[in-house]
Amino acid sequence: MQNITSRLFSITSLVARRSTLPFKANFHSSIILASDTGSKYAIKLKPDFANPKWINRHKFMFNFLDINGDGKITLDEIVSKASDDICAKLDATSEQTQRHQDAIEAFFKKMGMDYGKEVEFPEFVKGWEELAKHDLKLWSQNKSTLIRDWGDAVFDIFDKDGSGSISLNEWKAYGRISGICPSDEDAERTFEICDLDNSGKLDVDEMTRQHLGFWYTLDSNADGLYGDFVP
Repeated sequence: MQNITSRLFSITSLVARRSTLPFKANFHSSIILASDTGSKYAIKLKPDFANPKWINRHKFMFNFLDINGDGKITLDEIVSKASDDICAKLDATSEQTQRHQDAIEAFFKKMGMDYGKEVEFPEFVKGWEELAKHDLKLWSQNKSTLIRDWGDAVFDIFDKDGSGSISLNEWKAYGRISGICPSDEDAERTFEICDLDNSGKLDVDEMTRQHLGFWYTLDSNADGLYGDFVP
């Protein structure tokens, strides 16, 4: 895992960001108006569960979460890797850590996982299908989702000043600590794809929309969300 460096976008990244402006203008023209509990980016997205690209994406995540490499994962492993370790390294409070853990538990339990229950990949990817159907239905109705709840818990840890957004350097720190964006280049790519309003910061609405599009569907607007790290 590469060491994180505190630096601004390169000129190349800035040029790439400007090149996305026409796309983002078109994207915003098709959004649904926000409600108090939903998102201004709520649109109907269609999954493609049989697509090998979608399956391989979740095979990558399965292997990423399989800490001991035995071809099976449990909720215990997920909470240890995706919550406990990360929260400790981000100096989360006990309340923030509990909220983050609760969000992860709800997310993966919706997939049929539980503590002490070993799950192999076929059951894991089937669980993702059920989770995606659940959240995509809520998303299309502009209602809060499990992936949004997880995002809220993450932002609560990052957003030290209560601004409602995170910076590029904060995202780089999370990517490095979680292992999901180990390089600066991959983290910058995530930031570029998720910064839908070109504000130079990310809010939970933007992150939810693009992560939902990436993990639940094969939405082309979210392709390359983690740079070259996740297929």
